[in-house]
Amino acid sequence: MTYKTVVIRKIKRPEGIHRWPAYIISNDRHGLWLYSPKGTIFRGQSGSNIGECEVGQGNREEGLPVMHLIPKTAWWIAAWCSEHISVDICTPPTLIDGEWCYTDLELDPLAFPDGRVEIEDEEEFVAACDVGLISHDEAIKARAASTEVERCLRHRTEPFGRVGWDKLDEALSFSLPPIRVLRHVSMA
Repeated sequence: MTYKTVVIRKIKRPEGIHRWPAYIISNDRHGLWLYSPKGTIFRGQSGSNIGECEVGQGNREEGLPVMHLIPKTAWWIAAWCSEHISVDICTPPTLIDGEWCYTDLELDPLAFPDGRVEIEDEEEFVAACDVGLISHDEAIKARAASTEVERCLRHRTEPFGRVGWDKLDEALSFSLPPIRVLRHVSMA
């Protein structure tokens, strides 16, 4: 079976953009499931500085396979990897020229295998609100989305129960190759 690919574009105000490709795995009542195998390229740009690593790499030597969920209508995008579920609270993702684009609103709910749930980047959220990078309306919607996602993570409400983990396991079984090519686009 051949899987189509798309690009996910995360906009970080005031001038950062992160982009990475993913395979389209399925579309269901939860939304669009996208998979980035271990070794898939991740490109970040802030101003004129451009850096590359692998999806799910963070401070590790190499990346991790990651299952992404773009919900049908919500102020978040979620990702499952072997270490945790992470959720970017963001503007509702929209498809523009083959790229799923969203603006990061800083709040990041995380759920760990031991049952712990945390919200990261609270300070960044407050600072972005204080300087006007996040509007008052966006801040209200971001807080509401963060509270709802945190509740769903704590209670393991689907898709944060088994569904996301099952989607990741299913995608791993496909043995898809990493996506190592990411076309350059204007970041303006």
